[in-house]
Amino acid sequence: MAPEVMEQLHGYDFKADIWSFGITALELAHGHAPFSKYPPMKVLLMTLQSAPPGLDYERDRKFSKSFKQMIASCLVKDQSKRPTSKKLLKHSFFRQARSSDYIARTLLEGLPALGDRIQALKVQCDFFWI
Repeated sequence: MAPEVMEQLHGYDFKADIWSFGITALELAHGHAPFSKYPPMKVLLMTLQSAPPGLDYERDRKFSKSFKQMIASCLVKDQSKRPTSKKLLKHSFFRQARSSDYIARTLLEGLPALGDRIQALKVQCDFFWI
């Protein structure tokens, strides 16, 4: 949740969604939400009082500089300094992204048809309950 949503002082707008996008990108990168090992009230306080979460430039070497910068631009506490979605899409991280055709060819090529995959899952579930 964006800091301005938690504070509820001046209202919030679409920039809270930009914060949420940055948090989601961090979750995908690390496999868990920032501060996930802490109880919810501690997370609330940490979000309001600490520096924003992000990718560590030393520890997270496997991620590109543009990915790290994109996340950092989303997770700025001052909502007026966060990019709009239009500006964010002009970021180098998105400009260098592969096309949807490439993704379909490389990730989906060779997968069984969706109906076959669903049927296989049903068989696995039925086997589990036996």
